[in-house]
Amino acid sequence: MIRERREQDLDRLAAVLLEVPGATAMLAGRAPRAWLTEDDDAAEASWVFDQAPVPVAPTKNVVGHVQVRRPPADAPWLNEVAIRAGVDAGRLLVIGRLFVRPMKHDRNIARYLLKQAASLVAARGSAAVFESHGLGVVPPELPRRLGLYAAAGPPGSGR
Repeated sequence: MIRERREQDLDRLAAVLLEVPGATAMLAGRAPRAWLTEDDDAAEASWVFDQAPVPVAPTKNVVGHVQVRRPPADAPWLNEVAIRAGVDAGRLLVIGRLFVRPMKHDRNIARYLLKQAASLVAARGSAAVFESHGLGVVPPELPRRLGLYAAAGPPGSGR
């Protein structure tokens, strides 16, 4: 089940993140817990995927994470993506910090987290920007199929 991330989840999530291929390179020396929380001030939602059958925290069954946040005003891609999306930059929301512990069905959990985050963004009347962090947790075509825009890339790269 998806639920709001709690402070008690952070140590477990940090350990899960370190199991994800490519995470160590992506962190570039930052502590996993610090990376998880560095954009919390801009967060609209920070969710975990918890395999526990009851909403009790903390559990050792937290296996995934996603965050929806406002983009930084100085993001180099902000204006270009807003133009491509046909919205004011203030109506963009970033879906990022998406990862799932490598295990059976991990891609299905990642897809579910991404789809739920995209639904939240759409319900708020915003355009979604996907930030993969190079972790490759969902097939590259899925964000495009969901209508998400890429946070980085050469100008004119499309969605």
